[in-house]
Amino acid sequence: MFACIFAVQQAGAVVAPPTIKSLNEQIARMEAEIKRNEALLGKIKGEKKTTQNELKLIRSRIANRRSIVESLNEQISICERDIATRNEEITLIGRQIDTLKQEYADMIYAAYKNHILNNSMAFIFASRDFQEMTLRVNYMKRYNKLRESKAAELDSLSGVLHAEIREIDLQRAQLEESRNNRDRELATLQADEQNYKKASNRLAADERRIAGQIKQKEREKQNAQRQLQKLVEEEARRQSSKKRTVAEEKVFTELSNNFEQNAGLFPYPVSGGVIVDHFGKHPHPTQRGLTVDNKGVNIAGEKGAAVRCIFEGTVSRVVFIKGLNNCVMVNHGNYYTVYSNLAGVQVKTGDKVSRNQVIGNLPATTNNDDWYLHFELWKGTTFLNPEKWLAK
Repeated sequence: MFACIFAVQQAGAVVAPPTIKSLNEQIARMEAEIKRNEALLGKIKGEKKTTQNELKLIRSRIANRRSIVESLNEQISICERDIATRNEEITLIGRQIDTLKQEYADMIYAAYKNHILNNSMAFIFASRDFQEMTLRVNYMKRYNKLRESKAAELDSLSGVLHAEIREIDLQRAQLEESRNNRDRELATLQADEQNYKKASNRLAADERRIAGQIKQKEREKQNAQRQLQKLVEEEARRQSSKKRTVAEEKVFTELSNNFEQNAGLFPYPVSGGVIVDHFGKHPHPTQRGLTVDNKGVNIAGEKGAAVRCIFEGTVSRVVFIKGLNNCVMVNHGNYYTVYSNLAGVQVKTGDKVSRNQVIGNLPATTNNDDWYLHFELWKGTTFLNPEKWLAK
């Protein structure tokens, strides 16, 4: 496949353009998250009352479906561009073949006209002397070599042309498949959006009656998050000012570097979990005018699901904060992971923990809005977006 390889300068970094392969990999990741989403939604959907978690899961699924549609549209654009480029290449090759055919035909005609093809021996022996005979022999060799070269070039170009035609047929098939997939995704997306609208209306009707309680609960969460932030910052400053031996400093640096090298590869702390509240500021799902400022991510899981540490480290603190329940802070050198809204904790301050070790579990209440982990990631006193560090 002749692919145009180029790079785009964006925000000081070279960014490679998407390819069919990379887009399919994105789609596979999004489809995997949709499957986790549907599995989790199926387990909490038995509730008679629509809850925020149910709404958030449907919204997350819609976002993934939209991303899949966008990826498929990009595939369609790539295929259409490649097909247009190949059509131009085929046209150019066709012209080259026509030119070569004409040149070859002219050579055959000239040879016939001068009786070179049928009377080559007569042409040679008609020489006046040996020197002229040598020149005529050399001329015949060059002429035959040129003719063979033209024929080989013609065959080679014909082979390239046929290869291009086969490739364009494959791309047309890929284009048709992408279009069909997009149409199916659009139909599913419309159904999901209808479900979301119905669930949103039901939830909004229920929550209008308790809007004050919801706003109070969100204020408690934000206040709890500020308390948590203060604790992490205190711990980070304590660690940075701590005097370490050369050996301890080496271990600290290696742990920090190992953690950093795993960026984008960390497992979800809740198996089969789905991110329902993303990092940063965003509107509340049902309360107009209410903004959520999330310093981490909220990962919905099953009732009472195990929460696991994403990397080896040392438990720095275990605290209870109203609005975030039990919180476990794990030190990974210069990095910290924080696991909040735990119903139960299975570690204590100072414990060494390993990757995937269970450190607690989610609540097991009847309200599935409680079945989530609030997960934060810090580097020193700076909070980071965990989504960029977790495996997709």
